Order: sequence, then C-alpha cells, then structure tokens
Amino acid sequence: LVFEPVKNWITNVEFNYSTNSIDTRETGLPYYNHDVSGNIVDTQGTSSLYQDYKKESYMNWNIYSTYSLAINDDHNFKVMGGFQSEEMRQKFFSAKGYGLQVEDLPELDLISNIDGAGKDKVPEVGGYRNEWATAGFFGRLNYDYKGRYLAEANLRYDGTSRFRRGNRWQLSPSFSLGWNIAQENFWEDFADVCNQLKFRFSYGELGNMNTNGWYPTYRAMTLKQANGSWLQNGLKPNTAYVGDLISTALTWEKVRTWNIGLDWGLFNNRLTGSFDAYIRYTDNMVGPSVELPATLGIATPKTNNCDLKTKGWELTIGWQDRTNFGMGYGIKFNVSDARTYIDRYPGNPTNSINIRSAGREIGEIWGFETVGIAKTDDEMQAHLNKVGGQSAIGSGVWTAGDIMYADQDGKPGITKGAQTLEDHGDLKVIGNNTPRYHFGLDLNANYKGFDVRLFFQGVMKRDYWQGSNIFWGVGQWGMWWSTGLKEHEDYFRDEPVGLAGHEIAANVNSYYARPRFDSTQNQETQTRYLQDASYIRLKNFQLGYTLPASMIRKIGITNCRIFVSGENLWTGTKLSKLFDPETISGGNTDSNASAPIKSAGNAYPLSRTWSFGLSVSL
Repeated sequence: LVFEPVKNWITNVEFNYSTNSIDTRETGLPYYNHDVSGNIVDTQGTSSLYQDYKKESYMNWNIYSTYSLAINDDHNFKVMGGFQSEEMRQKFFSAKGYGLQVEDLPELDLISNIDGAGKDKVPEVGGYRNEWATAGFFGRLNYDYKGRYLAEANLRYDGTSRFRRGNRWQLSPSFSLGWNIAQENFWEDFADVCNQLKFRFSYGELGNMNTNGWYPTYRAMTLKQANGSWLQNGLKPNTAYVGDLISTALTWEKVRTWNIGLDWGLFNNRLTGSFDAYIRYTDNMVGPSVELPATLGIATPKTNNCDLKTKGWELTIGWQDRTNFGMGYGIKFNVSDARTYIDRYPGNPTNSINIRSAGREIGEIWGFETVGIAKTDDEMQAHLNKVGGQSAIGSGVWTAGDIMYADQDGKPGITKGAQTLEDHGDLKVIGNNTPRYHFGLDLNANYKGFDVRLFFQGVMKRDYWQGSNIFWGVGQWGMWWSTGLKEHEDYFRDEPVGLAGHEIAANVNSYYARPRFDSTQNQETQTRYLQDASYIRLKNFQLGYTLPASMIRKIGITNCRIFVSGENLWTGTKLSKLFDPETISGGNTDSNASAPIKSAGNAYPLSRTWSFGLSVSL
C-alpha cells in the first residue's frame, strides 16, 4: 500500500505472510530371509507406521514514510522513518506405532503395539513448538546543496527474541558525507576532461546476531520415551539428556566500518571508475569460550569474546565507447581484496597454533616444508641422519618413496613441538586459505544487430589444504575408504608392479609418495601438496542477433532477439583436477559417526551449460 496524503509525503506499507506445511507418512514392513533350500526364515521383523506434521508460519511488516523538501532549488532535504518486524512460528507433532494389524491399511488406530517377536512395543510420540521474532525502528536524514555537498545520517534500533532481556536491543548509527567536486565553479575548466569527480566518506555500525538457534541462551533438556538401553522391570525406561553449555549473556555482534571512496568519469563518462578503502571492526564476535579442561566432558559454550579487524579495498574501472563505423564496445574490470586479523580472543591461553590467537591473521595454514620424496633408501637414510630422524611424526619405517621434511628449528629430529606460537617445532605458516584479489572482467560489443558478451571471474591468490581420501587416494583409514582415480596413478614405485603382462612401470619421479595403509606420515600438512586454488573462469558467454525493426514490424513484433549462451565454459587453474575451485569448500562432510574421515571438497563440479533462446516482444 502506497499513499501520499500531502504532496511529497509518501508512506509505504508492505506486508508479507507465508506458510510452509510438511506432512510425512512412512510405513516400515518386515523383510524375510531364505535358507539354502529356499524356505522362508522369519526374521521377526516389526512393521511400523510413522507420521509427522510440521507447519511454519512467517509474517513480516515493513512500514516507512518519507518526506521531501526543496528550498529555492538549492537546499534539498529528505527525512524517512520506519518500522520493521519479523515473526516465525513453528509447530511439530509426530507419532510412531508398531505392529500393523493390516499392512494394506496403515493407520495409527490399527496398530497392535506388538513387535515381530510377539513382545510389547511402546509407541513413540513427540512434538514441540518454536518461535522467534525481531523488531526494528529506523530513520534517515538526507541533505544536499546543489548536488555538490551531500550528507546522510541513519539510525537503527533492532531487537530480537533470540537473546535474553537486557541483551536484546542494539542501536546502530551511521553517517556519510560526499563532495561532488565536478559541480564546483572552479572545476569548469576541467569539465571537458573530467565531468564527474566525487569524494565520499562514511562510518556505520550494524548488529549481527550470528546464531540460528531458536533459544541459544537457554540450556535445553531432551526427553525421550522408552529410549533407555537397559531394561527396568522388563521395560525400557524414559531418558533425559542434558544439553550443551550456554552463555546467558549472549548478545549482538557489532560491526563498525570506516570507508573512503572516490568516483570519477572522464571524457564524457566514457572512462568511469570508483575506488573504496575500508577498515571494518567486528566487536564482541561470537566464538568458543575460554579453553576448559577435557575432564569437563562437554563442549565449551559460545559467547561474545572475540574482536576482528578487516582491512580491504575495491577498484572498479570501465570504458564504454562507439567507433566511427558504428560498433559499440565496453570493458569493465573490478578487483577487491581484504585481510582479517584477530584483535582479541581470550580462549587460547596456551597460544596454540590450532586455535585463533590475538594478533594472528584469519586463515593461516601451518605445516612442514617438504624437501622431496626419497628416491632410494640411501637418500632417505642420509636425510634422517642430517635432520636427526622423523620418528616424532611417524613411527613407521622411513624408506624410499617416503616424504623428507625440512628442519626449521635447528634441533635434532623433525617434530611439531608443543604446537604453540612459542614452540612449534619444525612447523611454519605455509599459506593462507582466505581467497585474495577477487576479480571480474566484463567485455561486450555490438554492431548492426549483433551483440557479444564475455564475463570472466576468479581469484588471484588462495592456498588450500585438502587432505581427505578424495585427494590422497590411499590412507590409514583402510582399503574400503580408499579412492582410486586416474590422478592417483602417479604414485612412487621403484620397480614395476602388477601381474606379468599387466605390469605398471616404475615411477620414481612421482607426485604422490608411496601409498601406505599403516600410517599417515607422508600425509602431514606440507608445502608439496598445498594447493594453489587461484583461478580464472569464463563464467558466461553470450552471442545474439536482434532482427531489424523494419523486418519484424510488419508481423506485429516490436523486438526479436536470437541468442546462444554458455556458462562455465573454460577454467584456468593450477588446482588438482580432482576439485573445482568454486566448490572446494563444499561437498560431503559425512555426518555418519562410523565414517573415519570427512571429505569436504568433493562437491559436484559446476556444469558446463549451453542454452539457445528466442526473445520476442509484441
């Protein structure tokens, strides 16, 4: 709803309501085995019926009013105030009964509560209700003088039900100033060359909840019916599980950003660009609390105890023009970079290199420097004598085909020390997994109805340590968790292997060390297998032709364009062919507790896609 009761006073009222309902019904039927004679063996399996119903209702209000005022066409004011709210309600109910009396009629009122062995089987019932809500008040004041001097001030006051009373509300002010130098009288002599030049400065604060929990400041107890593992009086008892530790003082993170920027347009805005530099502080960031003894027996709670500082910049530059013979073309390039450091974190009193630590950069990768793969037993023995042995990182025998690690601390033996900043043995920072220098390049041209566009994107610098069975192929987790892919054929072997007539030639200049099921001593984090995940990708290609208006107007069409488009057509990267540079952080992390490893990075690669189309306007 939009209405204007007074000229230049406009009020907007937006309302959204959505609901999501899920109705699940599952029937479980017993199975039967057969003996060697083909006779049915009753497994005494139990039939069951499970039903649940879940409903989520979401409601959102956004109401704001704006008033504009101009004085003598020189002073322009605009004031805005508003209110926002969100509310989510969730309810869930489930029931599971055992022993269907009629398998073709699975209904909860037709269950016997008897399992396949003829014993009583207690039905299961569950349910819960959840809700959260947010509310926010906001205001803005804008002023500009003849388009030369620009000012804006904002104020937000946001609250959430996720935190406890006293920590629910967050005040977030911000302001910005701008000077459009190209509008000044003294700039008239330069206007033919530089027709746009604006300097910007801003400071702003915003709150961040950084939690998806419904009630993260309350410790929950989980109750289960007939869930015990021991029989009491012939029945399984009900159980209660104590929830994780929580922080009752959990509250908003505060993100403060200082920004300066410059926008320009040269040669009648054919050459345009902008540059921004910023410093962002994240105060009271949510993270694990102070390290506690393992005898606690439970994970430490999350609390507001960390401060971060990020320094970054972004540059955009573009050229748009048309040649004398009528071809239009454009080039636009943008690049950005940011680095984040920890300002404060009390949760690492021992200065462990495996936990965030004040003064360190986010994303550091600690590992060994690799000398190489020993090609002979003599070469390995000479290396062990030189460094004082490598038994501290692998008790297995070190032979030809194994990794030789470099000595960094000058002490006998290759070790990890105490893995602290003061004592990290022969470990060192070998890289950083933070993507650096994100860039995009957009090229386009058009001529006599034909148009073409190529869009490239990528990351100029990123180190990546993989370390899963997908990468190694073979490891100490056993043959059933091994991965035999083509890339894994390049492993060390100092003599041919295989059956006569099907032998694989020796390979002493291999990429991978010799495969071992008994040890991971060749698979320590190290420089040899640290991946370069930088890349450039042709993200989109389009070629089109717009039919002449004189041709299509006769049949009642105002515009008709035929086009072909391609996505993810080419990628340039040094990353292992086993992985895609845009999906290396995703994939299966295997929540199965019996799985010995996690395989992040094995996400399905982005597809190369071609499409053809026709766009018509009548």
